[in-house]
Amino acid sequence: MKRVFLTILLINIFATISESIAQAPVNPDISFIGDMRLFGYRNALSDEYYNKLKLNFEELEIAGSGYLNPYSRADVTLGIGGTGGEIDIEEAFATLVRGLPLNLQVKAGQYLVDFGMLNTQHPHQWSWIQRPLMHQWFFGEEGLKDIGIDVTTLIPVGNNALTISANLLQGDFLLGEDAGDIDHNMGGSGRISLFSSVGATSSLEIGVSGLYGQSEPDSNRWATMGDFDFKYKWRPDVYHSLVIVGESMVGSRKIDGVNGEETNSSFGAFSAVDYQFRRRYNAGAFVDYSQMPDDNSLYQIGYGAFAGFSLAEETYRISLMLRQDDGKDFEKPFQTVILQLLWSLGPHKPHQF
Repeated sequence: MKRVFLTILLINIFATISESIAQAPVNPDISFIGDMRLFGYRNALSDEYYNKLKLNFEELEIAGSGYLNPYSRADVTLGIGGTGGEIDIEEAFATLVRGLPLNLQVKAGQYLVDFGMLNTQHPHQWSWIQRPLMHQWFFGEEGLKDIGIDVTTLIPVGNNALTISANLLQGDFLLGEDAGDIDHNMGGSGRISLFSSVGATSSLEIGVSGLYGQSEPDSNRWATMGDFDFKYKWRPDVYHSLVIVGESMVGSRKIDGVNGEETNSSFGAFSAVDYQFRRRYNAGAFVDYSQMPDDNSLYQIGYGAFAGFSLAEETYRISLMLRQDDGKDFEKPFQTVILQLLWSLGPHKPHQF
C-alpha cells in the first residue's frame, strides 16, 4: 500500500513537471557527458580480465535541468551504458527551492541520497574515477539511489552554514538487484553538516549521517548505518588548489550465524588527496577499504594514485588511475590501470571535485 501511495505521488509530481515545462518560456539546459575508458589488468580475480587490456565506452550521461517557475526546478540524469546498453534513470526529481517557511527546500523523485558526502556525486566528478568500495558493497555499483522525499533547511550560524536534511525513502536500497520483486517497508535517512570558511582561501565541511532500512524483509530484519565525512579545500587562485576528503561508514544488521541469529557490524572508509598544481593539471592519491556488509571477516583494501589534464573550459578531460587491491581470501594482490577520456557537450561540465 505504501509503494502504491509513493507511485501515485510521484506520477502527480512528474505530471506537474511536464505541464510546467510545456508552459516554461525557457528550454532546460541539456548536456551530454561521454565516458570512455581503457582498462589494463594484472592478476585480476576473474579469468575474463586476467592480464588483459580492454577498451570500453563506459557510459553516456544525459543531464537536463531548469527552473519550472520562480519557486521550483527539475533535474533529470539518464545513463546509457556502453554500446546497446540499457537506459537507466540515475536521477529524476523536482525541488521546491523557495517559498516555504524556515528556509525549507523539498525534493521528490529518484535521486542519490545524501548519506555522506561522496554518494551524492556522479563518478565523473572524481579524479579517482571509481566509486568507493563501501558504497559498492553496501548499496551496489551506483551507490545509494532510491525514490524518496527529501526535506532540507540551511541555517546560518555566524559565518558558518548548518545544513539539516531528512529523507523518507522507498526502502529497497539494501535488497540488491531483485529489490523490485520483494515486498518491503519504507526506510529513512538524515544528515547534519557544517560548512565553515577557514581563512580567506580555505573551507572545511564536516557531516554526520544516519540510515535505516530493511535488509531481509522476509525475516523482518533491519540494518542501521552511520557515516562521518569531511572535506577540506584550499584554493588561493585558479592555478592551485588542494582538496582532502575522507569518509567512513559503519553498518549493523542481523544475520544467520553458526549459533543462530547474530549481529554483524561492518566498516568501510575512503580518503583522497587531490592537488591542482597548474590550471589544467592535477594529481593525487587515495586509500579505499571496506568489509562485507553481512560478513566482517571478509574485506578488500585498495590504494593508488591518479593524475589528470583538462583542456580549455574542462570540456575534455584525460585522467590516469593506478590502483592495487588485496583482501581476505585473495590469492594475491591485483592491479588495475584506467585511462579515462571524459568529454562534455553542454553546460554541465566534468568538473573537478
